[in-house]
Amino acid sequence: MPYRDEQDLLDLIYEAAVIPAEWPKVLDIFADTFGALGGTIFSAVQQRTYAINSPAIAPGFRAFAEAGFAENNSRVARAFERGLFGFMHDDFAMFTAEEMDRDPMYAFMRSHNLGWCVGSTIQVPSGDMLILSFERAYDKGPFSAETISYVEGFRPHLTRAALLSARLGFERAKAAAEAMGLIGLATAVIGRSKRLLVANSQFEALIPVSFKDASVRVQLVDARADALLATALERVLAEGKIADIFSIPVTGTAERAAFVLHVVPVRRAANDIFFDASCLLVATPVARKEAPQVSLLQGLFDLSAAEAKLARGLAAGGSISELALQSGLSTETLRSHLKSVFAKTGINRQSDLVALLSGISFPGSTPD
Repeated sequence: MPYRDEQDLLDLIYEAAVIPAEWPKVLDIFADTFGALGGTIFSAVQQRTYAINSPAIAPGFRAFAEAGFAENNSRVARAFERGLFGFMHDDFAMFTAEEMDRDPMYAFMRSHNLGWCVGSTIQVPSGDMLILSFERAYDKGPFSAETISYVEGFRPHLTRAALLSARLGFERAKAAAEAMGLIGLATAVIGRSKRLLVANSQFEALIPVSFKDASVRVQLVDARADALLATALERVLAEGKIADIFSIPVTGTAERAAFVLHVVPVRRAANDIFFDASCLLVATPVARKEAPQVSLLQGLFDLSAAEAKLARGLAAGGSISELALQSGLSTETLRSHLKSVFAKTGINRQSDLVALLSGISFPGSTPD
């Protein structure tokens, strides 16, 4: 095996712990020391898997995911079933040779000259799982006992580094929520499990009057609005890096004020599996204030400058015809912009749009 200096490897591993973008390169370098093609870190959450792949095996694992095996990974299922946590093991700890020969996933991997692994499953503080896996070319045969022992020697370091990355991801989530609180927005970070990861004090004040942190997922007390939230969370998870922001009006009662809930997808790179966030929930009260800033509207809803100016004008009480005269644009052009604004905010009527935007503003802000 082409062993590298052990301290050099450890330095690289712990560097990746605090700079997650380094993980793909580190996985490749470490895999090369014991004759593996490359490595992967899976995050397993409610039968879904998200992965960092080292460059050497990334094309093969893209095909693997496109074939549907990322979310139907028989290795992950068998490792969970047998409780194979906390040590490095190979395929034969999970399957017999006959089981591998019959398994469609192994047939697919072998068709891409993959199919032998050494790996470990790690429990992280969030209750989810991180799975380290290193892949060997099928025509090279399975990993030897000597190789597995070598990789096991690095497992505690790889585990600590991965857990540190996960913890830093949680701190980023907390910081994001607190930053939104500084500009007066009640915000919570929702994980891929649909549960609440962290919330700022403004959002916590809405629990349990408006929100419930239930065991299945975060829920709204308003049943009609909660059905929309359930759909939004499903779409965020199913589509990943979608561009839409879902806006859900929540009616007020004698006990709670009305507000609009924005479900803002977290657009994450592959190495942000440690962040574990699927979206932000941002609750803005429906109370008549000055029209929101153009820049804030652009940031919240990914509006173009022209769309944001139109939305702000409508929120300030203007009509399409009045805004057309002020801007020098035709009413047809503004109606086209409005149609795009409706699509991006999830609103279908102009009156609903004005109500939605009325509570969105920075405290003490001035118009753009």
